[in-house]
Amino acid sequence: MWILKSINNSCAFGRDANGQDVIVFGKGIGFRKTPYELTDLSRISRTFYGVKPSQAGIVADVPEETVLVAAEVVTLAHAELGVKLNPNAAFVLADHINFAMARARQGIDISTPFANEMGHFFPRELRIGTAALQMVNQRFGANLPEEEAANIALHIIDAEGESDDPQAARRTARIIKDTTGILEKELGIAIDTESADYARFVTHLRYLAERISTNTHREDGMAPMLQTMRDAYPKADAVARRMVRYFSDEWGWGCDESETLYLLVHVQRLRSSLQGA
Repeated sequence: MWILKSINNSCAFGRDANGQDVIVFGKGIGFRKTPYELTDLSRISRTFYGVKPSQAGIVADVPEETVLVAAEVVTLAHAELGVKLNPNAAFVLADHINFAMARARQGIDISTPFANEMGHFFPRELRIGTAALQMVNQRFGANLPEEEAANIALHIIDAEGESDDPQAARRTARIIKDTTGILEKELGIAIDTESADYARFVTHLRYLAERISTNTHREDGMAPMLQTMRDAYPKADAVARRMVRYFSDEWGWGCDESETLYLLVHVQRLRSSLQGA
């Protein structure tokens, strides 16, 4: 392992034996003049791959222990959710935790949008956020409010989409809240947010929002299949059309045939599971 550039005494940019760039933590690892070859790899306590150089500023400004706690939270999230997370997630979350603790010390309270809805629409992420909040409070002797669990959950949601847009998690939360409301109103049913079908629907919405907002569409050519599904499931089609109008009216996004088809399929799957239709 080559240590290329020091970030602080216990953190540095490195390059492993495979030529991959990495941020490494270890006692005194950034103290020596760089570059140098680190032969005793047991001195490395933690490695982070795929991190943008711009995140180095966070590492320099945030205590090492805060970064390591944030990394534990990200590891927990990966294990619980079974999805790939943004490699920068630990550093972004560490920055948030550090800021939240500073706010708490100063007696500053900042409200969290969608905090009350998090348990309903993102139960798994909120459970991770709650566990993370307990970890932070115990590890640092802090007294962060329960609302911080929702803030941490939002960072996890953002990391699931691998987005660098700081507003992406809040946008996604609002989209899921609004489209779930459309489902419940149009179908006259209460959504079981713990069901596997709802989890699939939420996952689809996340990727749909990311694709449409970045103008990355699937290939079209789904018109025949879409029409077949519309004829077979008119009630689900009406809900899917309502969602398409929502995306257009609220966000200025246009859903192509394939996206409309996938929305229709997910709506029908939820109808079937909840109504036995």
